[in-house]
Amino acid sequence: MEYLAKNLARVREMIMQAEQRAGRPAGSVQLCAVSKTVDHQVISAMHSCGQQIFAENRAQSLRDKANLLAGTGLSWHFIGPLQTNKIKYVYPVAELVHSIDRRELLDQFSAWHQKTGRLCPILLEVHISGEEAKQGFDCEEILDVIAEYRNSGHLDIRGMMGMAPFVADENIVRGCFRRLRELFERSRDLQSTAYRAEHLSMGMSGDFALAIAEGATIVRIGTALFSETGG
Repeated sequence: MEYLAKNLARVREMIMQAEQRAGRPAGSVQLCAVSKTVDHQVISAMHSCGQQIFAENRAQSLRDKANLLAGTGLSWHFIGPLQTNKIKYVYPVAELVHSIDRRELLDQFSAWHQKTGRLCPILLEVHISGEEAKQGFDCEEILDVIAEYRNSGHLDIRGMMGMAPFVADENIVRGCFRRLRELFERSRDLQSTAYRAEHLSMGMSGDFALAIAEGATIVRIGTALFSETGG
């Protein structure tokens, strides 16, 4: 699996170059390896290459892969749509859940903290693409949502996540990322017990350089890391 090390080195170099172009410090952007298309052996091999954070988009897959790789020390994120009856697979193992997209999940995560004593860090997913199929809080409501939950003693909200539309026009993509960054910056005024404007998760294999230019602190990359052709 030599291609994994080559892919990881190339992606890290591209992230570093994007940081430099944006005038940002080296290492200011975390790489989250989206491992949803590969098995636990490939994840283990990528971990051996030095990648620490991996993300799944299906609750049962996160549970199963985390069990298979228990004790290895890698970090798990969850990035997919989450049904309330699947929280039990995610909450105990995820070090960050990117995809909290409705109040019902916030209330359920609050209940899970009261039940388990563990605070599971989360991001609020914001609908920035304009595509009907995408989940997330509306841009117009996200600051109100933060204000509503920011003093909870049972939540650990670390910032926001968003996905740009899959279009060729970079101006459209960058504009979506910019809108989310502006909301993220405005949210700093709302920081309190349960909310910190720490992470801005945006950018995937095809657009992460644009996301970094607009302020992403976490990029979610799968194809460019795990494809044997470098995707």
